[in-house]
Amino acid sequence: MDLESELRKAMSEQVAEAAAPPSLVADVRRRHRRRQTRIRVTVGVAAAAVAVAVVAPGYQPFRAETVGSNGTPDGSGRTTAPDRPAQPPAASPPASPAASGEPKTGAATEKPMERDVPEPGRKPSGGGRERVVDLPGWVTFLPPGLTAAEPCASRSEGGDSTVTCRWRGADGWVEIKVVRGPGTDGPEDLITAPAVPKWTSVRGMRAITTERPDSAGQVAWIDRPGVGVIVAAGGGSVREQLMRIAEGVRP
Repeated sequence: MDLESELRKAMSEQVAEAAAPPSLVADVRRRHRRRQTRIRVTVGVAAAAVAVAVVAPGYQPFRAETVGSNGTPDGSGRTTAPDRPAQPPAASPPASPAASGEPKTGAATEKPMERDVPEPGRKPSGGGRERVVDLPGWVTFLPPGLTAAEPCASRSEGGDSTVTCRWRGADGWVEIKVVRGPGTDGPEDLITAPAVPKWTSVRGMRAITTERPDSAGQVAWIDRPGVGVIVAAGGGSVREQLMRIAEGVRP
C-alpha cells in the first residue's frame, strides 16, 4: 500500500465519523429561494424603469370636453377659439393744428415746398403759387425715367429742419434728405436705423454707406457744418448709381 492510499483511508475514517446536522438541507434550500427572489425583483424593477422611460416622453395631458353632434366642442362643426381679454379701445389721434384752428407750439410741422411758375409769355406776378415736380436747384443728377412721387416736403422739429424729396420710376426710386441743425456733427448722426457702416467719400468729404432694411443702399455725409445729406436708392439700375446721385447733390 502506497502513501496516497493510506492518506485516503485515513481521511475516509475521519469523514465517516462526521455527521451533518438535520437542518443543513433546509438552510441550503432557503438561501437558494432567497437568491432567486432577489434576482426576480431586480429584473422586474429594471423592466419597469425602462417602460416608464419609453412611455413618459409621449404622455400628454388631455382635458375632457363635451362633444357636440358634429364631433366638436360646440357642436357647430368648428372649434371655438378660447376667450380672449377685451382689447382696450384705440386712442383717437389728437386733433391737428389746422382742425383746432390754433398752432401747436413745439410740434413737428411738414409742408410741401413750392415755388412760382410763370406761364409762357407772362412775367411772374406776386399772387398765386403752383406746385412743381421738377428737380430742386441743389440736385444736379438723377437717373432717367424717374418722376417726383410728391413735392419736396420740409419738416421742422426742435432746432432741426429736414427737407425730403422722393422720385420713383420703373427701374427704382431715389430719396434725398437734407438735414439742417446744430445736432448734425458727423455722418453717423444721420443714420438712425441699426446697420454696419462702411466708410467712403463724396466730393472729398468723409461719408458712410449702409444697407437699409428695405434692401436699398444709402450714403450720408456732412456737406458743411450744420448741414447733412442722406441719399438712398433702391431698385436694380437706380441703386447702382447711388454714388453718382450723391455726387450731384449740392445743398
